[in-house]
Amino acid sequence: MRKLSLPVPDSVRTALGGCNATTHFRFADSPGAMADYAISTGRIRGADEWSGGLEAAEAARRCHYGDLSRVPPSDALLSRFERFSFQSVRREWRDDISGQVPNVPAYIAGTPLSMRRRAKVQSPAAPLAIVVDLTTSAMIKTDAIERRGAAILAVVRVLSARRPVELWAGTMTDANNRQDASAHFARIETAPLDLARAAFVLVSPAFPRQLCYGASRLDGFEGHWPYGSDTVSRQFMEDIIRPAMPHIGDFLAIPGAHITDSMHKNPEEWIESTLARLESGEAEAA
Repeated sequence: MRKLSLPVPDSVRTALGGCNATTHFRFADSPGAMADYAISTGRIRGADEWSGGLEAAEAARRCHYGDLSRVPPSDALLSRFERFSFQSVRREWRDDISGQVPNVPAYIAGTPLSMRRRAKVQSPAAPLAIVVDLTTSAMIKTDAIERRGAAILAVVRVLSARRPVELWAGTMTDANNRQDASAHFARIETAPLDLARAAFVLVSPAFPRQLCYGASRLDGFEGHWPYGSDTVSRQFMEDIIRPAMPHIGDFLAIPGAHITDSMHKNPEEWIESTLARLESGEAEAA
């Protein structure tokens, strides 16, 4: 478990009216490791329909071993998204007349392209980090969460079949009297895609609402959105996450679902519009 706390970026500080705030991060190498950590906090509550209807021990077991029963809803969506090619950009060094570093052999040879610069190149093989915030408004029902998760899983399956993908999923909630944020994310294996575990984490309400929310109570989670705002973490998700994950290049940030969003009502339409932007090379944030 990797733990760190970082001050919010300037974009978030401005949105909060200049207030200083901190994000407390927990990153687990697997859903099972996150489940074990959550249970170790002693803050997990009992089973209820709102959080998926599973006891904590059973939710943790499925984080370790997966749940293939959650896969079929995404199967029906795969053909709809397979038309996207998802070319993206990677960076490579190129010779040029100006650049960041000298190309000494070229300079000695007297060629005009004696400098080297980093350039963006379209590539279907460029790696992509997908970070999914599974936080949802309390009034969003479990069946809507499951539909949203199935759509996200379908997109992950399509993308991971075409290019290297790094997948993280978790929650972002309030902390410390709604002043700060608590972020818990687990990495899901994608080479090849660990379909059983990905299906449980993304589709079942138990992972976010029972396990991750429970772990967030250690940071003072009171049932609200990060920093006491229901918009900031969704609008600036990439800005918040990037400093804690500096290795990430291309980034698809899928923010939490607010009750007023259309995302949980028609997740397929939302996902399709997101992928269209991704394919066109626009900013890779949902």
